[in-house]
Amino acid sequence: MRVATLPRKIAVLVTAAAIALTGCQQTANKTSNAPLPNTDWVRADYDMVKNGGTLTLSVSQIPDNWNSNQADGALNDLTKIRQPMGYEAEIRAAADGTLSFNKDYIESATVKSQNPTVISVKYNPKAVWEDGTPITINDLKAQIAAQSGTNPAYQVASTKGSEDVKEVRQTTDQFTGEVEFKGQYADWQSLVFPSLPASISNSPEAFNKGYTTKSTPSYGPYRVKSIDTNGQVITLERNPKWWGRQGKLDTIIFKVVTQAQAPQAFANGELDARELENGNEYATAKKRADGSIQKTNGLSWTHITINTTRGALGDIKVRQAMGLAINRTLMGQAVVGPFEVPVSLVNNPVYVPGQKGYQDVYHGALDKQDPAKAEQMLKDAGYTKGSDGVYAKDGKSLSFSITVPAGTKSNIDRATQIQKDLNAIGFKIDLQTVPGDQYFKSYINVKNFDLVTFTWKGTLYPLQSAANILSPIDSKQNHTGYANPKIAELNQKANSEFDPEKRIELGNQMAEAMLSDYTLIPFYATPVVFSVKKELVNYGASQFENYDWTMVGWSAA
Repeated sequence: MRVATLPRKIAVLVTAAAIALTGCQQTANKTSNAPLPNTDWVRADYDMVKNGGTLTLSVSQIPDNWNSNQADGALNDLTKIRQPMGYEAEIRAAADGTLSFNKDYIESATVKSQNPTVISVKYNPKAVWEDGTPITINDLKAQIAAQSGTNPAYQVASTKGSEDVKEVRQTTDQFTGEVEFKGQYADWQSLVFPSLPASISNSPEAFNKGYTTKSTPSYGPYRVKSIDTNGQVITLERNPKWWGRQGKLDTIIFKVVTQAQAPQAFANGELDARELENGNEYATAKKRADGSIQKTNGLSWTHITINTTRGALGDIKVRQAMGLAINRTLMGQAVVGPFEVPVSLVNNPVYVPGQKGYQDVYHGALDKQDPAKAEQMLKDAGYTKGSDGVYAKDGKSLSFSITVPAGTKSNIDRATQIQKDLNAIGFKIDLQTVPGDQYFKSYINVKNFDLVTFTWKGTLYPLQSAANILSPIDSKQNHTGYANPKIAELNQKANSEFDPEKRIELGNQMAEAMLSDYTLIPFYATPVVFSVKKELVNYGASQFENYDWTMVGWSAA
């Protein structure tokens, strides 16, 4: 995913897919070796989309915080809800990932100077927040200041990008200005337009707590009409202050649907589109008479994150042994096989498979599961197996728990596979089940865990967003309790390099540094697989291309 004013990875609660933990089931799944497209939705011109109607989609929870840039708001569900409200819409991403500016928001943005990087920007003077207040350079100035990390009162999801801005200044009028960086900054495109008005960014209280029960202001074709916390339904309607062409839909409804309920909800026609999470959903969706299946390469990838502050997990040899013991291929086959698409193990935390720049930078010894080598590594590091079959050293036993969200089969199944693999070589791994709506807020975000497995979603700005999941140590998205100083050094070099090939080279050096400490062990990439009602157009499966919400709707053909 691709965050506009605050590039960072997005954590996904309902993780990629349910795992069948048997070897025989994997081989029964047919897998197509045909390459996947980057976009697979049905396209229709604006005039060929019906005017009116309702689109009903699903999310896993009502947002804890509607400010996407606050630590509790950095969730995929909130991004889905806010995109029709203008979030991220100032930048258009084509099917191949090529970027351009949306004239509804930015009339022009050009590089005035490379070193230091200075960007001249001009906003569309018609652009307004939901209350009719103009969107101005002052809004960007306030947001950059709030997210820069200089004021610890702001609980930001990430300081990446904002911390590198020296000054935002108005020039000709309130709609024109310059963004000057402290040095060279090649991925500047996502840092020249605000997603919040200054009234929110100027106040830590408003930024952190002002939007826990209500939405942040719309600046797109739709706005929030109602938030029904009892019925767990969010309804969007057309935004009367929207200055662009009218959205085709009358309303967009987001229903909270658990992973267990989702297959039947789609089969019953309660949902119009659904990103499929597992093989069971895929099989059910294929049976719906008025549905169609769309598949593309994906940006999501699963992993295990290790809290290095918990006992023996601080020992790199223990973490490396874990990487050798876990069968990543089995997980990938069990998850991806039922979708009838190729398996892609992720060996790079910066670029995703299918993205320009992707290289295999993972250490070769971990490409294949090797339990014997993993156990020998523990012995060589001085760990001794006790009578209970569990290794220990200096009073530190290899006994840990994996924290999993209740009701999320995919996460629990993946954790069960990890548990099985690690216990087989002398760990003692238990599963700790916690409420799904507290999984990030009360456990992951505050490092209240030993091990967790969820999904990161890649971005169109990998060199801005990727480092943040492991550096710096106090990053709100670094849950490991450790940061390799090489990551920050290489990230700064990459963000200062305007030559695209050299940037990729530096990005892959950074990726190798990110994996060298085994604080995060990547698993597999998940394809984007959608089932949609056949008449739905301009919405569905895509790796890079973002939706034009004025064109999403029902076919008039």
